[in-house]
Amino acid sequence: RREMRPFGVQVSIIEPGGFQTAMIDIAALVKGFRQCWERLPPETQAAYGHHYPDRYAKSSALMHRLSSSRLSLVTGAMTHALLSRCPRSRYAAGWDARLLYLPLSYCPTWLTDTI
Repeated sequence: RREMRPFGVQVSIIEPGGFQTAMIDIAALVKGFRQCWERLPPETQAAYGHHYPDRYAKSSALMHRLSSSRLSLVTGAMTHALLSRCPRSRYAAGWDARLLYLPLSYCPTWLTDTI
């Protein structure tokens, strides 16, 4: 984004949170994960633990429940970035992006990794 400014190009970054799309459909995610899990060597499965697929399924369900169904937040940010006279350099679409991801992006890497 900053490297392009001397050439007269303004780049706006849109950072969406979680949204209910086919990308995070629980049934498809868990099914694909279980297929990959079954193809792993037994020693890799043992390293992660045999309870890992169940924990993944629970975390996927939680992610789906917390994600927003209002895709207009993302399209609104895209519209503003493209059509505005003075677009912002960063857009956070969704409450989780504003309250979690955006503040974490300003933190040092070691703190972000720890959290």
